[in-house]
Amino acid sequence: MQTNRTAARTARQLAFTLGVMLLAGCGSGAATLGSGSAPAATTASPTPSQPAAAPSSAATSAATATGTPPATPAGTSTSGEVTAAVQSALGLFEKVPRNPKDTSAGYVWLPASETAGHLSPEVTARLDALRSSGYFGASVCAEDYLTGTQNGLTAAPTVISAHGGTGGTVTVLIRRPATPRPPDLTVVMALRNGHWLANDLASGDGPSASIFASKPHC
Repeated sequence: MQTNRTAARTARQLAFTLGVMLLAGCGSGAATLGSGSAPAATTASPTPSQPAAAPSSAATSAATATGTPPATPAGTSTSGEVTAAVQSALGLFEKVPRNPKDTSAGYVWLPASETAGHLSPEVTARLDALRSSGYFGASVCAEDYLTGTQNGLTAAPTVISAHGGTGGTVTVLIRRPATPRPPDLTVVMALRNGHWLANDLASGDGPSASIFASKPHC
């Protein structure tokens, strides 16, 4: 009987010891689990801002070029070309004495004796065709086409205006002094093989002014 009590007491002590050990082990595991399950807080480093883009070389060049005069567009006559075209247009007339034996009689301006260096082949051919048909004779115009008179200009022809046009042409407007005064003469000049030649002539205004009209103005 005594032996049974001793065994029972021993069993209870052993169970108590095991219970304490189990409780201690569970607490330690829970603590370990708690500390391991909580993720460490991380602080995200801010993304460095990108530096502002430097201006391109093209933009810099454009800014540097501001204020420089623009280049002359293709097909537009320069001031020097306009001057050369005007000189050639005025070369259609030449100053001659009224009386070769008496210079005191004054001078008159007539069509130049040589116009090949001032008129295009097309204009030259057109004038020749009109002359040969008698268009400038007494029955039609009764006057010369270039001067617009029968006896020439009483003073040097003057340029009223001259301006560059499309395709590199230069339009020259010439006033022809005479009594009565003929219409102003428009001369359209173009550069051909290094020479400024008239591509068209027009006396006055309107559709019949051009030398190439079926019945050009006189």
